[in-house]
Amino acid sequence: MRVFQLNTYCGVKSTGRIALEIARLVEADGGACRIGYGVPGIPPEAQPYAYRVGFPWERKLHGAARKLLDAEGYGSVLGTMGLIRELERFRPDVIHLHNLHGCYLNLPLLFQALRRMNRPVLWTLHDCWPFTGHCAYFDYCGCERWRSECHDCPQQRAYPICVGLDGSRRNYRMKKQAFTLLERLTFAAPCEWMSGPLRESFLGKYPVRVIPNGVNRETFHPTPGDVRARYGLDGARVVLAVASEWDERKGLRYLTQAAQKLGKEYRFVVIGLDEAQIAALPEDVLGLTRTRDASELAAWYTAADCLANPTLEDNMPMVNLEALACGTPVAVFRTGGCPEAVDESCGRVIDKGDVDGLCCAIADLCRETTSLAPACLLRAERFDAQNTFRAYLSLYKELCL
Repeated sequence: MRVFQLNTYCGVKSTGRIALEIARLVEADGGACRIGYGVPGIPPEAQPYAYRVGFPWERKLHGAARKLLDAEGYGSVLGTMGLIRELERFRPDVIHLHNLHGCYLNLPLLFQALRRMNRPVLWTLHDCWPFTGHCAYFDYCGCERWRSECHDCPQQRAYPICVGLDGSRRNYRMKKQAFTLLERLTFAAPCEWMSGPLRESFLGKYPVRVIPNGVNRETFHPTPGDVRARYGLDGARVVLAVASEWDERKGLRYLTQAAQKLGKEYRFVVIGLDEAQIAALPEDVLGLTRTRDASELAAWYTAADCLANPTLEDNMPMVNLEALACGTPVAVFRTGGCPEAVDESCGRVIDKGDVDGLCCAIADLCRETTSLAPACLLRAERFDAQNTFRAYLSLYKELCL
């Protein structure tokens, strides 16, 4: 079985780690796998699978076009032509798409080539971007234009950010035309929630499988460390929050409000901030840009009394699963696939935007963190990458019949 995956990242961030886990499983099953990616910066363990799409200068031009003209997916012609040649050379049995946004692909060119190749294509939707004219999520702003045709996008300055002309109607039409060219296309949704809007979109004619995100429990497991002592947190109730980027929809403001309400007995640690966000934090909230590696992140999960994830819209966030795998209970808002990750044995689900409810959930989980740890580990078993991602191997073989 020869599988070519395509994703913005390779081996880093949640989608990049998922692609790497799948590649390892394909290889362990006797197959071969490549990961085409757009954003530089990959870990050594991902190098054997990695294929960089395009050129840095071309991606910068593409990024400028996106920012000014809302033209994500229209640039990177040379890079996409090189990718097509690599696909033809590799001759995959299955082509597995992940995130295609990130200014590294020309979508019309790519999908015309995929149609010519006539290979089975599997597309895992990590967000809603493939069936909208601009945004990655629409729940936060309550927009329903994706159901008919996007226009006058209310989230033009949300990711993928555009500060110039609105191209949402053009983008919607281009995606609808390009993505529906394929006959042998199947979608995978990482949670039941994502499968709903997907089936109601212009992509709803294609089959959909729900394959939950999986967590690598060899990397994320109870990991004692010195992070409490290193940052002067001994004796405090530590509330951890983690995101790759803390944009508006991730709910940072709810964390700072909860920190002020709960008082100095609780120390909030927020990972994934930029320097400006760190400078704006309340005095008692510790902000970090990133961890050194996944092992240090696992040590933070383990050191925390709970994980608070106040995201306002999301799919199936990996941070929830990683925390559970480290034995740490999780408090989430009722949005996207977050409620599918936890139950009362290992976390709390709060109505979206309810700061008082979030405070109560944090206090509750922090009091019971030790007693809840076994249930967290048990819940994490349901999302073990070795099991959940093995479903992809079965699906690859099924698609090739």
